Amino acid sequence: MISEGDLQGHWQRNWLRAPGFKDTTTRVHWVQAGPWCADIRVPLQRPSLEAGSLAAMSPADLAVLLSAEGFAGRTTLEGDICTWHRDWNWRGFPCPVDAGTLWFDPTGRLIEDGVHADYREEWQAVPGNAWTAMSAEAAGGTGLLIASDRQFLLCLGQPNAPAWVGLAAALCDGTAGVNDAELAFASVYVMGHWHEGAGIADLSTQPFCEGHAVLQRDHATTRLTLPDFHGRMQEHILRLTPLSQP
Repeated sequence: MISEGDLQGHWQRNWLRAPGFKDTTTRVHWVQAGPWCADIRVPLQRPSLEAGSLAAMSPADLAVLLSAEGFAGRTTLEGDICTWHRDWNWRGFPCPVDAGTLWFDPTGRLIEDGVHADYREEWQAVPGNAWTAMSAEAAGGTGLLIASDRQFLLCLGQPNAPAWVGLAAALCDGTAGVNDAELAFASVYVMGHWHEGAGIADLSTQPFCEGHAVLQRDHATTRLTLPDFHGRMQEHILRLTPLSQP
């Protein structure tokens, strides 16, 4: 029987299998802190960033970036069935119910079998210290920051953001242009590590922030710095509130 305690911490996906499909390269990270979760999924192969900003990229390149995923919210367990309630979803709403039957294989890997879709995922625990969940609020967005003393995963957006189903295809076939993608990138998911009080982005749905300090902690203040769609650096005060963990 799976318990909430079994799920705590940082998980990295090894593979996804579905009928006629297998993925071993997408970089997928799931972090669990009490009942709170955050997840980021970024393809390994992405376009060159020589353009300097999202707005300067081609529609086809933006379509590739839109294949990433991110979500955050709460998880609930009913027996061995875990449901990830996507209070924030990078691809917008409505979105499918995300539920899987969880079990450990003999090697200790966590296996997830889809409840509402036919798939199987293998997850591997990443050693590390405890993670803490905090609600996050900045100008124009809310979300979650789940952090340990080494790493963090931040999701920031609108909980009622509209879905952009079909946008990637429209960018590829010419029925949508670069400016049509700006709203889709208004939300951001970023995973990184701490270095001397700064949060350095390692992986993000906004690729132009990777390798740069996006979070700066200074006593009671946390500043968030991210490039916007046009590549302009925007700094915001990130208001963080610890979330209760029963």
